[in-house]
Amino acid sequence: MTLQTITLRLSEDSYRRLQRMAIVLRRPLEEVASQTIRGNLPPTVDDLPAELQNELVAWLSSSDEQLWEIASAALPTDQWRRHRRLLRKNETGALNEAEREELARLRAEADRFVLRRSYALAVLKWRGHTLPLPPGPIHAYAP
Repeated sequence: MTLQTITLRLSEDSYRRLQRMAIVLRRPLEEVASQTIRGNLPPTVDDLPAELQNELVAWLSSSDEQLWEIASAALPTDQWRRHRRLLRKNETGALNEAEREELARLRAEADRFVLRRSYALAVLKWRGHTLPLPPGPIHAYAP
């Protein structure tokens, strides 16, 4: 990996926070600063599945309110319950072919749901919002 050098002006408070973290972690200040930057950047287009790239990249210009709405969305309870039932049944090896296909579809939908929500949260965090989400209709994984 090629490294680039930049000059970065920080407030005294930010510099001291980085310096304290470097001391606590016993790591070089430059490493802590670099990790802090990497950890706070939103995912790049290359990190996203091809079928979702255009949708998620468009979110970079969405309002915070729109992103909170996406991040606060819940997977439909009946869909999540069905997914869990099929997973339990799969553990016993009792799924038929139609149920295996349904489980695969539900798993893919849950994965897309989590990715979309995670991306919205990553963009909100990058914009300076505090996570986790405020209280709201988040019951996607409720039993």
